[in-house]
Formats: sequence, structure tokens, C-alpha cells
Amino acid sequence: MAAIELRALDKRFGKVPVLKRLDLSVNPGEFLVLLGPSGCGKSTLLRCVAGLEAPDAGEVHLGESCVFSKQLGIDYPARDREIGMVFQQFALYPHMTVYENVAFALKVRKIEKSEIARRVHAALDMVDLAGFGRRRPKQLSGGQQQRVALARTIAARPSYLLFDEPLSSLDPKLRGSLRSALRGLHRQLGTTSLYVTHDQHEAMILGDRIAVLQDGAIAQCDGPQRVYQVPATAKVAEFTGNPKTNLIAGELHDAGDRMLLIPEPDNFCFLRVDRQCRPLAGRRVILHARPEATVIVPEPAEDDGRLEIVAIMPEGSEAFVHLRFAGDSGQSAHIIARGGHSEMLALGRGRMVGLRFRRANLYDAASGELLGSFGYNGRELGLLDPHAVSPLLR
Repeated sequence: MAAIELRALDKRFGKVPVLKRLDLSVNPGEFLVLLGPSGCGKSTLLRCVAGLEAPDAGEVHLGESCVFSKQLGIDYPARDREIGMVFQQFALYPHMTVYENVAFALKVRKIEKSEIARRVHAALDMVDLAGFGRRRPKQLSGGQQQRVALARTIAARPSYLLFDEPLSSLDPKLRGSLRSALRGLHRQLGTTSLYVTHDQHEAMILGDRIAVLQDGAIAQCDGPQRVYQVPATAKVAEFTGNPKTNLIAGELHDAGDRMLLIPEPDNFCFLRVDRQCRPLAGRRVILHARPEATVIVPEPAEDDGRLEIVAIMPEGSEAFVHLRFAGDSGQSAHIIARGGHSEMLALGRGRMVGLRFRRANLYDAASGELLGSFGYNGRELGLLDPHAVSPLLR
């Protein structure tokens, strides 16, 4: 049985639909991340689970209990849902000490003083704030204040933990350390957790699974590696690019001994794809390849398509190469490739190069739905492995 289950959830604000017959199941003890762009309904969904918003239709189940059903007239108040929620704002009482902030909700529930003390000290120890009990919020850093907010939630011992972008207001270094702390804390507590973020990198690090929310529905719910390597739709592929991914619209052409993608920006640029794509010959598709899944060919053959290097951007031991189709008069880059620092810098701006794909996904150009993938079996230009990665090309 799912720990959290949403069935056909609808939510509107006025005439604007936010959630559209949304279904989602979270397994017991799972850390599931809700990922999506700003304004897609992530926080609204979380508030519907917590009982802070009433859906317009559908059901919310927590464990064996139905806590909301529009049809049956069930709506448990937030205080009866055994949920702890951590917000982006710390919402600490400035006149109270750290100990008093963590203990406040427990005092309201009239828990015995000895039990409150035990829970507060245990919670502060879990978030590495043992010994900070007498300090006030103004004496703490932003990261420490967020840890206090987390300790306050943990001390209440909820059955479910909900996080609404709790790290988004912190600087990158603090965010990195708190991500690690959250993962460790989740393993220690084993509480079912639902975490909202718009940060793809954060989602990949934290989530046991990632549910990508787009247009009011779950576009994909999978493990982090599958969401990254094989996005369910072209929109998911575009959103999960960090900082950018490659989406090339064009038509697949069967040239006998090889398969070619003829890209829309340059009909005279022939890009080779795996021969297993032959069933899709003649179809308009969108090819998706991450920068690290592309291979630059410094000396392309006569019948290879060619692209111009627009810029080379060093980043540590690697470099990102920005390419554009020669047939396009615009100056913006169309493709990003990633490779070794010295290897990429040796190419030089303005050079014409070829392009190959180690791995790629193909989507229907009209619907954006996944048709198939190739190159995921570890070979340089490996064949489609439908059992391990994606559906057969169809």
C-alpha cells in the first residue's frame, strides 16, 4: 500500500486549472521529489496533501486513511494528518531561543516537560545543532536557521514529511551541505518524504524517484538516472537539461548503408544516427542528446554534416563547445558538446566539425512522446537496448 496516494486530483484558482486529474503514489519510506518549473503547481499539490488547500475534485490518501474526498465529503484538517512541513521561510520566533522554537509545538500539545526535552535534544542532535539550544535565531546563519526549522518538524514526529523548496533561499555552498544532511536524516528517520524543487540538480541528488510536473499533471515519475537519461517526453528532456540539453528537430532518412537525421535548421547537414532507427525512416522527430553524449569529429568525412564552433567554454577539467548549423544565418548556438579541456580548446572557434551521438532519444515531432533510444548498452554507438532502457522504436 502507498504511504501517500493522490487520485484524479483537480485544483483551480478561479478559472485557471493548476492540477488536472493528477495521480501520484509515494511508497512507504520513500524520498520522492516533485520537480517542475515555477508556477506548474508543485507547491499547490503539496498544500493539498497537507490539508492547507482543498482540491476541487479527487482524493488524498495517507496510509490506510482517506483524508480528502470531494465526492464523499471527507476533509481532515491539517492538524489531523500527521504531517510535518518545512517551508522556504524559516518562520522562527525571534524572541525565543533555539530550544524554545523547537519545543513550542510540543508545549501547545501539552506533552510532558521531560519528553519535550528528550525530543528537542534528539532533534537538535540529528541536525548537528547540539549545544545551540540557548542561542536566538539572529545569532545563527541562514543554514543553521533552516536546520532549526527542520528540527522543529522532526521533534513533532510526523508520519510524513513535506518540504516546500526549503533550500532555495540559501547560498550554493550551504545548499550543498544541507542536501547531504537531508539525505542522511531521511535514511536515519525512514519517514515518507515529499520534496518540492525547481532545481534539477537538487532533484537528482535527493530523490529516490523524481516526479516531473508539467501542465498540471505528472509527465514522468522515475528514478533520477532514468529521468536524466531517458526523459518520457521532449518537454521533460528540455526542462531537465542543466544548463541546457540538445533537441534537434528534423526528418529521418534511410540512406541504405546508414541512417541520417536531416535537421530543420540546415537541410544540407546530414547527421548520422544508429541503423536501428530504420523503422522510423521518413518520420519527423526530435532527437535528444545530452552534451556528454555527443562526440565532435575534428576531421569529418566528405558526406558528413558539418557544424561551426561558435564558442568554447572551459569548466574545470572539461569544456563545453557551442555549435551552430552552417546553413543558419543566426549567431545563436544550436548544440552543446562536452569533452576534455585540452581536446576541446585545441579545436578553435570558427572551425567546421562533424558530430556523432553516443546516446540519444527520439521523440515524435508532433506529440513529443518518446519513440525509442539508442546507444545505452555501453558501446560507442551501441544498438537500441529496449529491455534495459526504453520502448522499442515503433
